[in-house]
Amino acid sequence: MFCELCGADAQTRCSACKHTWYCSPSCQQEDWRAHKKGCKIQQMLNVINEKDDKKEAQTRPVEGRCTGCNVKFGEEEECDQVCEDCGYRTCMDCSCSSRRGTCYCPNSNFGDYYCVRDPKWYHGNGRNGSMYTGDMHPEPDRRSYRYPDEDWEPEPRKCSNCGEVRRMLKKGAALEYARING
Repeated sequence: MFCELCGADAQTRCSACKHTWYCSPSCQQEDWRAHKKGCKIQQMLNVINEKDDKKEAQTRPVEGRCTGCNVKFGEEEECDQVCEDCGYRTCMDCSCSSRRGTCYCPNSNFGDYYCVRDPKWYHGNGRNGSMYTGDMHPEPDRRSYRYPDEDWEPEPRKCSNCGEVRRMLKKGAALEYARING
């Protein structure tokens, strides 16, 4: 992070809005007049976002129904998948759908991490539609295509999603594969 006022490396942030960073108390004091109005607005946004996050975290799909199409499970329609993390349930039809067959977890689908799979445009949070943009290291047995060596980072590192140490696809390459091969 960089200081809002001088652009130097920042170690502390505004304790009120928790958004703006400063390198020193003197820079923070000098910037207060300009920051004051934005600080109050950011504090209000933080309250709204916290409420939304809590509401979203508490909302779990209804048991006994498909989350994708709302069909009731019974003798004629069976539950095909259940995500243990978010509670998303699908019937067989929705399990095959790239849109309705994606659970609410942002980094995996029914416990299957996106980072070990080929990048696809529909990998992401099924609740809000945001695409997974984290680390990618498709496992050899799960690859649909060969990635040229220049698409990989030079050194292995710890995956921010699953924690395994692997060579990662470069961000731009992963997003490009997801876009064209979805």
